[in-house]
Amino acid sequence: MSSSSPTPTLDGLVASIDPRNSWTGYLIAAGTLLSIGLALSEPSASDGFGLPARFVFWLAHVSSALILFELAQILVGRIALFGRLPPLLLVVAVGVVGAFLFAVFNLLLLDRVVYLASGLMDVEPISLPGLIDELRDSGATSVLFWVLLNSPRLIIIAQQNDTDVDGQPGPPDDRQVLPDADSDMDDAGRHLLDLVSRLPRRIGTDIVAISAELHYLRVYTRSGQALILMSFGRAVQALGVIPGQRVHRSHWVALAHVLSLESDGDRVLCRLETGLDLPVSRTYRTRLRAALALRDERRLLHATRTMSEAAKTR
Repeated sequence: MSSSSPTPTLDGLVASIDPRNSWTGYLIAAGTLLSIGLALSEPSASDGFGLPARFVFWLAHVSSALILFELAQILVGRIALFGRLPPLLLVVAVGVVGAFLFAVFNLLLLDRVVYLASGLMDVEPISLPGLIDELRDSGATSVLFWVLLNSPRLIIIAQQNDTDVDGQPGPPDDRQVLPDADSDMDDAGRHLLDLVSRLPRRIGTDIVAISAELHYLRVYTRSGQALILMSFGRAVQALGVIPGQRVHRSHWVALAHVLSLESDGDRVLCRLETGLDLPVSRTYRTRLRAALALRDERRLLHATRTMSEAAKTR
């Protein structure tokens, strides 16, 4: 009689909530644990509620805050001025905006829904003083909460940059031509330079693919990968000067590095030269196949022309 070990399942669970691997899973786990902790500690805001009601109360507040902070990250990430801030300052700026949005949401909706459902709590009047009171009660705590949540990934970003040696050039196999920071550039060149300037030198700038992890971005190059604080849409715009294509709502690939497309039942995987496999959603499959066919045709024409010119020189 054989019994399966629970270790693989436990390992998979740990990986799914590890902030190094899954930002979404980590936020869900952190939000749930925080809600449980608040329900057990019985802060004054939930006085009079039983334990299940306290958990629902705090889960509603914590999950609303997380959604609004992510919305704030999207809004702030689209503003070029904020995009130039160091990661920690950008997270703090997002925290301030998110705290304001959360205070408005509490004042206009969430606290009133709780009041109507239970009648056990007082609500602030919908007015400027009421908003100020909401910000006074939750503003600083919300900003601190957001910064602490982001701290594992901010540490990762700092550590991967600290591994660079001053003056160390990128890997010698880099093929991507970058614009000179001192030369005249159009917007596309500036966006690309902004993106690659965030990458550690040790992984170079020959970008193979990028993947969105909510407001973080994982960038894959021929020499490694790195995590940066940048929106996926802004990164795709920056990479518009490189032949590439979106293959999924969360993934973009450089066509030059696509090895093949593999079918696995209803799924289609884009296999890259580095061994990375990314899913291709139905929306992008036809366009990706057409782009790869055109790429292969150009490669064949180039090879034929090269062989023809070589034959003439003999």
